[in-house]
Amino acid sequence: MIKKLLAPLLIIVVANILGGTFIYYVYFPWVYDIGEKEVRDNITSDARELNFRLSILDYNHSPQTIARAEYELETKITTEKLSDLTLDQNIKDELKQNRYLVYMQGKDGPIGLVILNDNESVLVLGPYDAPYFYVSVTDWVVYSFVLLLLNGSILYGLHYLNQRNLRPASFALDKVQFDGLALDRKEYAVQDLATNIPKLVEHINDLRKEHQQSLYNQRDLMHAVAHEFRGPMARLSFALDLFNDKASDNRREKLTDDMHDALDELDALVREVLGYSRLKHGQHPLQLSEFNIKELTQDVCEKVKTIHNNKQFVIYSQPNQGSTLYADKNLIERALINLVRNAARFSISTVQINLTEYNDTLDIQVEDDGPGIPPGKRERIFEPFTRLDFSRNRDSGGAGLGLAIAKGIITRHHGKIWAEDSRMLNGALFTISMPLKQLDSNEESSQEDQNKEALS
Repeated sequence: MIKKLLAPLLIIVVANILGGTFIYYVYFPWVYDIGEKEVRDNITSDARELNFRLSILDYNHSPQTIARAEYELETKITTEKLSDLTLDQNIKDELKQNRYLVYMQGKDGPIGLVILNDNESVLVLGPYDAPYFYVSVTDWVVYSFVLLLLNGSILYGLHYLNQRNLRPASFALDKVQFDGLALDRKEYAVQDLATNIPKLVEHINDLRKEHQQSLYNQRDLMHAVAHEFRGPMARLSFALDLFNDKASDNRREKLTDDMHDALDELDALVREVLGYSRLKHGQHPLQLSEFNIKELTQDVCEKVKTIHNNKQFVIYSQPNQGSTLYADKNLIERALINLVRNAARFSISTVQINLTEYNDTLDIQVEDDGPGIPPGKRERIFEPFTRLDFSRNRDSGGAGLGLAIAKGIITRHHGKIWAEDSRMLNGALFTISMPLKQLDSNEESSQEDQNKEALS
């Protein structure tokens, strides 16, 4: 028991020593400088005032003049011989040059000096009180506060470590939030074993299933990537086999173009896969800025129109001038391009975009008059490399990652995206619902802490 108490006592003693050292070597010099400057300024003001009065009288003074100055300046004034004062020669020379000065090292305290015309008689003001030499009540309050802060921090740390050592299981549960777990911040989660342990086991099983599903998704993605690579690599290999000395110049030029096309396709595929992977794992930091979503949508339609110039693009906005969105403009533009380009590719003649603001959220709807999407396959189209039928294959363009990347971008912005039937154009309708303002990193961390606090 004595050994267990020895360490905390030793820590408290060290803390008090550190507190005293701080007060003596940091606080006291700081207060001393402030007090000394205040006293010096006061003496300088009195000496300057006395010198001014004497200069008016051509430095001729009488007992009545001195008495009046003592009364108004509220300090004692005596006449001394310069030779009788125990001052260094450099101080005497400075006094003769400036007519007055402040001497802080007086025997009984700081004094002011004013020399007269004869350069031998000196009027001495003071000595003045020097409160910065004494330990005041304020100093004791500061000292007590510093010690209280140090000792309180140490006692809290010792209590925290003691609770952690005594209840390791409860400490672990207290640091993790579980949905439905009977956890009170003032109590330890292991106190109600009958209620919490089964829920904890269920939560661990859910985590295991999620991890297993993540492995399956990763495996499927790798298989899909390998499958997508086979096409351009096979064309590249075929072109290399035909590229020989017997081939004509025209044939070689055609094979070279085919190889460049295959390499470009591989490069585009790699960039798409890397972009999707960053979004999927939240490794793409958001570059937040304010922009008008209607203006951005108009720019997107102009870009898509260069490829699908025979299609009509219609934009409806509520409010009419467009909403101000605080998000990553480049990522939102990329998601819109993917959706609008997808709608234009499978539409017959018209693509319509509806922008609607609801309080603090924004809905973006992209619909077309094409064949639409079967109800049972509307979730699959957001999976990477998904093609539903012959009409939506590689020949129509893309690597099958456009909608998956769009979903990753919207999810990264804390929004949702889904597909359904278009009631107006009878084709496909893609809807995005997302906040008008994204939280920055600090606000997002604060919000997560608040959510955890609410769950607990």
